[in-house]
Amino acid sequence: MLRAAVRIQALAGRTGYCHTHYGLAEPHLEELDGFFAVTFYGPGERILDLIPEEGVTDLRALGLNERQIEALRLMVNEGKELSNANYRQLFGVSQRTATRDLTGLVQTGWVRQGGVKRSTRYTAQ
Repeated sequence: MLRAAVRIQALAGRTGYCHTHYGLAEPHLEELDGFFAVTFYGPGERILDLIPEEGVTDLRALGLNERQIEALRLMVNEGKELSNANYRQLFGVSQRTATRDLTGLVQTGWVRQGGVKRSTRYTAQ
């Protein structure tokens, strides 16, 4: 019985990390007349807080780098229109890197490319 309790306590300790990671109370161990009980506390009314918002996307998981994420933020939140030259100036990168980054943003479908050659501009969809 003691050995099982130690194993359960170790398991509860591991799940305790998961609970605290999600803002839940740690499991409670209790010995009761020759047996023991483990109580796991759930989120209660806060269950919906554990579900990601609909439409929220982790941009890093899509393979975007920090420059692309910041450029997308500028386009979406501030209505900025970027050219290759603007991008190079903002992030201190080469023309080739700027072209590669901006092309990658267009491929996500969230950025639209307008114009040709030097007059090419990039805006949020």
